[in-house]
Amino acid sequence: FRFAFFVGPFDLDEAVLRRFPRRLLVPLPDLETRTDIIDKTLADNRLANDVNTTAIAQKLEGYTGSDIKELCREAIVQISHDQARLLDQGFDEDFEDDESNESAMAGLQRLRPCSQSDLMKAMSKIKRSVSDKGTELRRVMEWNEEYGEMKRKDKSSSPTTSMNMFL
Repeated sequence: FRFAFFVGPFDLDEAVLRRFPRRLLVPLPDLETRTDIIDKTLADNRLANDVNTTAIAQKLEGYTGSDIKELCREAIVQISHDQARLLDQGFDEDFEDDESNESAMAGLQRLRPCSQSDLMKAMSKIKRSVSDKGTELRRVMEWNEEYGEMKRKDKSSSPTTSMNMFL
């Protein structure tokens, strides 16, 4: 049993390809899969009531699963950075008996939930790693047409539906 993963399978010679009788093109995630990736990635984090993962997933057309995971990570990390900034702005340990300082510190002990705006900010920072106008994706599609097991049914369909190649 042999299993290999290649993003650029066209660099393999025919002798290597013969050893992999099944060649499957794995598509970019559809809306349902993107939503599932967001839900699973953020499962261990608190989410604000305004978070709509389906609405976020709709805006992530063309993103890979890895891109989506990185976007979620960026949103959560930014919350930590915001909290660290608040801590740096001046809770003086010399005044621990001050009730307002103590209650403020207590409020900063736990990270706030991730909100829809946190995810939107992360989206502005993390861009998709696959370009539908790039030559790499076109080359993968051409390779799949020649060697792949799953041919494109509709030649006019967009090449952005595919990304990774399994051999």
